[in-house]
Amino acid sequence: MPARRSATVLLLTALLTACGTGSSGSGTSTPPSGAPTPPAPAPSAPTTPSPAAALPTVKWSDPATWGGALPAPGQQVTLPAGKRVLLDATPPDLGGLTIPAGSVLEFDDNADRTLRAEWLMVHGELRVGSEAKPFTHHAEILLTNAVPGEDVMGMGDRVLGVMDGTLELHGQPRVAWTRLNATARRGSSTLTLERAADWQVGDSLTLTSTDFGANQTEQVTVQRVSGSAVTLAAPLKYTHWGEPISVAGLGVNERAEVGLLTRNVRVAATDDATQTGVGAHVMIMGTSQARIEGAEFTRVGQLNTLRRYPVHFHQLGSAPASYLRDSSVHESYNRCVVVHGTRDLRVQDNVTFDNIGHCLFLEDGDETGNTLSGNLVTRVKAPDPKQGQTPLLDSDKRPAGYWITHPANTVKNNVAAGVDGTGFWLAFPEHPTGLAAARTDLWPRRTPLGDFSGNTAHSTDRGLNLDNGPKADGTTEVTYYAPVTTPSDPKSAPVTATLDTFTAYKNRDHGVWLRGKGHVLLNATLADNGVGATFASDASTLKGGVLIGETPNLGQPEGWEPTGTGGRALPRPWDPGFPIRGYQFYDGHVTIDGAALAGFTPDATRQASGLGYLTKNAFSLVPINNALNLRWADGSARVYFPAAQPGKDGDQAATFLDTDGTVTGRAGTTVTASPLLKGAPDCTPTPDWNASTCPGAYTRLWLQDVAGGQLAPVTVTGPHGTVSLTGTPSSFTSFSTSARLNQTYTLTPSAASPHLRLGLQNRQPGDTLTVTLPAATEPRIYRDWWIDNRNLLKKVTPAALPGTTGDSYAYENGQLSLKLVVQTGRDSAQVEICTTDLCK
Repeated sequence: MPARRSATVLLLTALLTACGTGSSGSGTSTPPSGAPTPPAPAPSAPTTPSPAAALPTVKWSDPATWGGALPAPGQQVTLPAGKRVLLDATPPDLGGLTIPAGSVLEFDDNADRTLRAEWLMVHGELRVGSEAKPFTHHAEILLTNAVPGEDVMGMGDRVLGVMDGTLELHGQPRVAWTRLNATARRGSSTLTLERAADWQVGDSLTLTSTDFGANQTEQVTVQRVSGSAVTLAAPLKYTHWGEPISVAGLGVNERAEVGLLTRNVRVAATDDATQTGVGAHVMIMGTSQARIEGAEFTRVGQLNTLRRYPVHFHQLGSAPASYLRDSSVHESYNRCVVVHGTRDLRVQDNVTFDNIGHCLFLEDGDETGNTLSGNLVTRVKAPDPKQGQTPLLDSDKRPAGYWITHPANTVKNNVAAGVDGTGFWLAFPEHPTGLAAARTDLWPRRTPLGDFSGNTAHSTDRGLNLDNGPKADGTTEVTYYAPVTTPSDPKSAPVTATLDTFTAYKNRDHGVWLRGKGHVLLNATLADNGVGATFASDASTLKGGVLIGETPNLGQPEGWEPTGTGGRALPRPWDPGFPIRGYQFYDGHVTIDGAALAGFTPDATRQASGLGYLTKNAFSLVPINNALNLRWADGSARVYFPAAQPGKDGDQAATFLDTDGTVTGRAGTTVTASPLLKGAPDCTPTPDWNASTCPGAYTRLWLQDVAGGQLAPVTVTGPHGTVSLTGTPSSFTSFSTSARLNQTYTLTPSAASPHLRLGLQNRQPGDTLTVTLPAATEPRIYRDWWIDNRNLLKKVTPAALPGTTGDSYAYENGQLSLKLVVQTGRDSAQVEICTTDLCK
């Protein structure tokens, strides 16, 4: 390989050294039937004219092209300068091939072509077909590894590198993926598709799991095709659902996806990669352009190795002229497609199968304006230490089909199926990481969300996770996503983040988990999940959509064998007694509005309900979380609250508001399981719900030990019950529960504190609550917060306290009494209680 400019080499080395340490359907044919229909691909952006047409054309097979002697086996070859070389023959295995700037290597389309080399480095142009004229024969680039451990221009071993060059790979347009139109039973060898596909004998397909087990995704081989019927070379190991589903008139599409893996243009490592895990990898960087369609990438990616990914768009900046579409990536030892420091790229209508770690990966958090649409990602595996596999990032232990690190991208009409971790992980860092760590002007956790619509996740742990964003060290942290108009200013106007028409089914944990503020899950379809959706959010709504507890797709456990009559089991990836539910209230204020619910039927082993609360919850919540405009399409159980777990204060506070009566039949009714509330004489016990329905208005009552002492347990006693609070992890210095307005509660901590805060939240001006506390000495009391004595409350007698407006307190016989009143212009009330000079 000839020497390169020293400046280029230094820059390249610096970029590659840092790379990877951060948060690190057919494009031209008819869209897949049954899948959300992707839009027609945008026309290619203007590109730099190819030099091929203007260059003198020579043939690889002509010795004159090489100065009289053809390249020899093992030789490192450089294409002649300023020439368009037609690959019209099969060369011997090369030690490497460099295409210099100003030169072109083009595969001649008169026959099948194979190029075998240790590596390829493209500074000019490598062309297999074109957009206007895709390659018609079979073209294969096989990367060998006779000399292990090479590091070609800092891009490592076994690389097809594109540095300041152009890569054109254009295979034949094919039906990339579709869905079944009839259930394919275990032991069958026939698939009935929703549409006729142009697949061929010998083609390899991925057939997705339609059950909880990700491993029920299968790779199958086509033996015969007749219209929409495909005969397979071997019987199926598992049943794959393919029927329409309607539960009480509510529909969900749980038909298995079928994706094409075989393409006529192929980039791969030789067979030894299956033993070493050192696959081929394609790295595109500098000022390069890459237009890839109708291509297959297999035995790719390099196990346990940063920066060695199947297809890697690295630090291209704005790349509207580049794309990867209508292609496949399978048998990958390290991710699928990595977009790093690259904007405005199109990744569309691709199929992946069988990879380790996150699959479609936006790396640092400065990747914006990219379009990910119409892709089918299947069988994403967590690294298995028993097989020598280690996670590149801690998050790879629970890998994502789509790892998205910046909101300002289009993520539309994609599918994630058969994933050991999360289908769609919106993992937003506070600021970009890795090579983009200096971009402190970017605030992904405050940036408005782009188009996130029409996506589907099934057979995963969690279908959609908007939480757990990356930190600079590669680990993750709890993430609060609250978009605003000006991301650099957290006080600028909030912006709603709408996640539209998401479908999640057969997910082992959640269909959807969101954390933050201002989210709308719009018109989602959530079925057959452990839990449909939970929002650890504020000002967030599940709006419209369909929630189904169980469908006729009962599934089968892995390793299932038919026994007895019917041989049917009822497999669940959770404890048999786990209460399935459609929507869980948590945190707040959160709402479910306008959804239709069905299929939540308790059985002999477990409860089920359309609505519930997050179980085993130690954290605070808002009792005005509410439901309205719900439609119950059948006789589903509407609510079930499991028994409170010891030490879980949130369990003891479980309360929500039925705004319009579409849950309880009475508008304005509160549903509560709180031992402090449910025993009131005007409440009606509902044993099947393990709760009561009550009139009145409710608030969150909270107490904080500002001095950081250990007050637990704190006993709260009201007129109709008592709870004992442990406190919120991890400091256990904050305590909260649900309380009813216009009543009196006594809080009894187990120890004294010199500085307490006490308050109520999420209410209206004029709302009141009276609270008493033990106090060995008379404290100073300040309203709302301590600034100076202008906020100091005056002392009155206990008899006078009910007539005050939150400007007074009573202290008598070691007992402090306070009337909390929400003042005009506020939605909360707070007092500071100080027995030392801390507040002076």
